[in-house]
Amino acid sequence: MIREESFIKAWENRRLVGGAIKAAGVRRDYQDYADLFQDGVLIYAGMIEESPGQNIDKLAFKKILWHTLDELRKIQRREEKNQEIDNAQDFSRLEVDWDSLVVLKDEVKKLNKIERLLFFEHLLAQKEISGLVERAGCSRRTLQRVKKDLLLKLRKSLKNK
Repeated sequence: MIREESFIKAWENRRLVGGAIKAAGVRRDYQDYADLFQDGVLIYAGMIEESPGQNIDKLAFKKILWHTLDELRKIQRREEKNQEIDNAQDFSRLEVDWDSLVVLKDEVKKLNKIERLLFFEHLLAQKEISGLVERAGCSRRTLQRVKKDLLLKLRKSLKNK
C-alpha cells in the first residue's frame, strides 16, 4: 500500500517520470500518454515506499523506462493481433467464384504441413490456434506468423488469378 506522503513526493518529482517516458520515445500527444504517466508516478511512489531515505531517482527512472517499453510492446502486440483478425475477416468476406476455387485448390497443393493444418483447421473449421499447437509441433507464435504469411500468400494468389 502506498502512503499519501510517498505519492505526493513522487508527484512533486513528476519531471523524472515524464523524462523516463520521453526516453522511451513516447510524446505527449500519444493517446495512452496519460495512462503511462500515471503508471510511472505509481511505480515511483512504490519505490519511495520500499526504500525511504535513499536516493532512488536513477533506479526509478530505469524502472519507469522499462515498464513503459513493456507497455508499448503489449499495445503493439494487441494492435498486430487486431490487424490479423481484420485480415482474416477480409479474407473470409471475399466473393468466391469458380476461378478463385480453382486457384485455391492449386495453392493448397503447394502448402506445407503446418500451412495445410492452419488452412483447413483454423481458417475453414474455425478452430483456435492454441488448440492446434500440439498437432503442429511448434509454438503458438510460430503458428500465428505462418498464418499471417499464409493469408498474404493466398490473397496474392487470388489477386493474380
